[in-house]
Amino acid sequence: MLVDDTPTIGTVTPDDFRKIREVFELALQRPTHERRAFVERACQGNAVLVVEVQRMLAAEDDRHSLLDRSPRRVAERPRPSAPGICPSCQARLENAPRFCPSCGTPVGAVIAEEGRFRAGALFANRFRIVARLGRGGMGEVYRAHDLELGQAVALKFLTALRSDERARTRLRTEVRLARQISHPNVCRVYDIGEAHGELYLSMEFVDGEDLSALLKRIGRVPTDKGVEIARKLCAGLAAAHAKGVLHRDLKPGNIMIDSQGEVRIMDFGIAAVADQLDAADARSGTPAYMAPEQLGGREATPQSDLYALGLVLYEIFTGRPAFEATDLQELLRLRESQPVATPSTLIPDLDHRIERAILRCLEPDPQFRPASALTVSGSLPGGDPLAEALAAGETPSPEMIAAAGPTEGLQPRAALLLVTSIAVCLTTVLMLTPSTTVLGKVPLKVPPEELSIRARDIARRLGFTDVPAAIATGFKADAGYLARAGHDIDALSADGKQWDRQLAAAPWPIWFTYIESPRIVARAVNITVGALPTDGPALEPGRITTALDLEGRLLSFERTPTPGDVVRLDTGEPDWSQLFAAAGLDITRFALSNPEPKLEIADARFAWTGSYFDASHTPVRIEASSFHGVVSSFAVVFPWRPTSYVVSVLDSPFWSAFLLALVSLGMVHLSQGRGDTRSAWRFGVYAFSLVMTGTLLAPRLETFDIFWPIGYGAMAALMYLAIEPWTRRLWPHVMITWARLLAGRWRDPVVGRDLLAAIACVALNYAVQRVVQFAAIQTGNHPPDIGQPGQFGIVLANLASARVMAANLVFPFFYGLTVGMGMFLVLFVMNTVVGRKWIAAVLTMVVWFGGNLGAVPDWMDTLQWGLEGAFLLFLTLRFGVFASVMFSCLSMLIDWSLFTSDFSAWYGRTSLAATLILGVLTAFAFRISIGRRPVLGSLVAS
Repeated sequence: MLVDDTPTIGTVTPDDFRKIREVFELALQRPTHERRAFVERACQGNAVLVVEVQRMLAAEDDRHSLLDRSPRRVAERPRPSAPGICPSCQARLENAPRFCPSCGTPVGAVIAEEGRFRAGALFANRFRIVARLGRGGMGEVYRAHDLELGQAVALKFLTALRSDERARTRLRTEVRLARQISHPNVCRVYDIGEAHGELYLSMEFVDGEDLSALLKRIGRVPTDKGVEIARKLCAGLAAAHAKGVLHRDLKPGNIMIDSQGEVRIMDFGIAAVADQLDAADARSGTPAYMAPEQLGGREATPQSDLYALGLVLYEIFTGRPAFEATDLQELLRLRESQPVATPSTLIPDLDHRIERAILRCLEPDPQFRPASALTVSGSLPGGDPLAEALAAGETPSPEMIAAAGPTEGLQPRAALLLVTSIAVCLTTVLMLTPSTTVLGKVPLKVPPEELSIRARDIARRLGFTDVPAAIATGFKADAGYLARAGHDIDALSADGKQWDRQLAAAPWPIWFTYIESPRIVARAVNITVGALPTDGPALEPGRITTALDLEGRLLSFERTPTPGDVVRLDTGEPDWSQLFAAAGLDITRFALSNPEPKLEIADARFAWTGSYFDASHTPVRIEASSFHGVVSSFAVVFPWRPTSYVVSVLDSPFWSAFLLALVSLGMVHLSQGRGDTRSAWRFGVYAFSLVMTGTLLAPRLETFDIFWPIGYGAMAALMYLAIEPWTRRLWPHVMITWARLLAGRWRDPVVGRDLLAAIACVALNYAVQRVVQFAAIQTGNHPPDIGQPGQFGIVLANLASARVMAANLVFPFFYGLTVGMGMFLVLFVMNTVVGRKWIAAVLTMVVWFGGNLGAVPDWMDTLQWGLEGAFLLFLTLRFGVFASVMFSCLSMLIDWSLFTSDFSAWYGRTSLAATLILGVLTAFAFRISIGRRPVLGSLVAS
């Protein structure tokens, strides 16, 4: 582009133009050395008129730079619409002048001699032509002065589209969208118009030098300046792509370095709306800077612009084109026959990150190119676009966050090392879990199907033969067993086998429950299937609940009388010996005792005391009742009383109020248009899908309510909208991988890296736990409690049926989100308040322990929660939210599963399923974390 150093002048009216034309015509008739003095006299001291006439005289003497005299273009120029009529302003011409006295446009034979527009010509009664700036494939570009707005503009006359009505219509649509691109590194497009048969674009005038001329003048750009130019190019291109606009002709000639050193992307004259581009238009542009898919006429996408960006960056840093050809055929041959020469072969000291960024842009396959221009910017050395945005007081967009950070995952050797550590740790967990958990020590030999048959037989022998409407089964745990048994063991010598002996014989802290109901059994609405999923009203008429130990002996029997029992004659005392026999007890060895009061429907109560049948002679109490001679209840009561489960923090009023506050804040952000609504929508769909799947797998409700999963999905989306805007504004770095995943880039190497790191931490966490538990049990400590929400251990519901097990393999991937996000939210608030990450981490651990440990925590529980909290903090600070959330989900997957190496056992299905899930996720994470690197080849090379 030519640089005009003439001072800016004031607004020139059409009357001034007539005076300028008169003085100009007279000045041409005088010798050159007399013209200046004549002009000053004729203009009577008016500096504006003097400058304008002098400009036109200079243009007359410099025809090669300001006039287009090529015969081909002369033939294309419009002729006057009628004799004596100006082709530009349509004014009548008298005496056949050489120039129009109104606007200064060449007329008549002068058109062929002087060019289309001459300096000072008035176009469309608005634009004063200053100089021609250049000519391209689409038309000519002139600098002009907008008389309406009083500012310099660039006018591009699109002669190539003059007769293509379809292209003209599409161009208007594209300009309408291109006008929305407002970025310091993009030349603004002001308007599109048509006057006197000319289709033109008015654009921002950029005073400077194009990159092509700069490279010809100085060769390659210095590395630090080249990185600066590259970043600004990426920013401008990303702004256009964000509006759905493709450039399609990005090349050094269309990139300006203005007088302030700023980079400006020019010439969106053949830009296109990405989703409206036809395949026939793919080849529009400059062939030397087209992507392979454009040259083949297949498609043009944002990745096509990135290929052109790679070619431009290649020239910036090396000073020469990537492919040098004299024609299109040679260009195609070069691209097909040989790969591009790596920039480091030309510039040995070139930073490898620059070279990698260029070569990724020049990938022949579009799917292997960077996801966006911001991704290219983030891969350049020394750049942190998030830090730059925060320093400028701006909130990074979700696209900017996804494009920030590293673009490569792990080296194959590091990834294989992580996979090996995962395999070793998971093997340790599988081998030690049976020795460190209650379920691994009790005899789980009888499957629930056989226990159900045994419970049904007991009810039939008592005379209850009605066919039930619904049957439900499950396992429960006695929370008081371990404390009493541990007290008894403390008096024994610790030889490492005491708990094996204690849990090998009855009674056991786990029992099987069988329920028959005359109607469909309802399940309490709960996001987890953590307890028996068949709990219902205790006084439901006709309901039978039977509890058996792990070998099928009766522990309790309850039946609520029906209206028919009320009118039945009293047949006397039931035959209790049947129930004693079903419990494996001899009624003759028990003595009658006073029954304890109990809330039930009964007219007679009985009690016996004696010893259990086991070798330890455990004292037991039998409580029973009847109604009109029919058994109402029978229970074997051990010295320890079952205690209520620990109330989970998720069921507390504080947690409910906290969720309500987050949902309300999310609604406020939604109404204000804040937040990434697209990602929130996807997050809500993810939550809905998990809850829906888990609900369909779990025992059915009386009537399936679709609004329950929808409610959870909507709540998850609103909670995301509550947190995401603040996180993106104050701590965007922790959202990088999360943003990429929600953007659909689930095969991104960084996603694989973070997932593999999370799995490795999960495996290491549980391996350390199992080793410590095993060592503690050898010294007399009892195994961890089981079946209690909020406690480490095993979820017994997994043993009930394959459906419940499948539901509990799905729910961790939802429930883990709440734990991981909750931990992050506390850390985020603490970091925002104190401003130092290490202090925030300490305060977060205090909150973590306070919310998960009781008043007198066991040292083993403290160690377990401490390890989990430490891993969550490490993953959040080192890798971000995605890694910590996956750690929480996978930890819950292991925690809810009965891990055992005996996959063939009936209870081994949950262990096999969880192991397969972890194995598949590990293999997937390994494959995508190394990107396209060959595993074996990299190992051999290293």
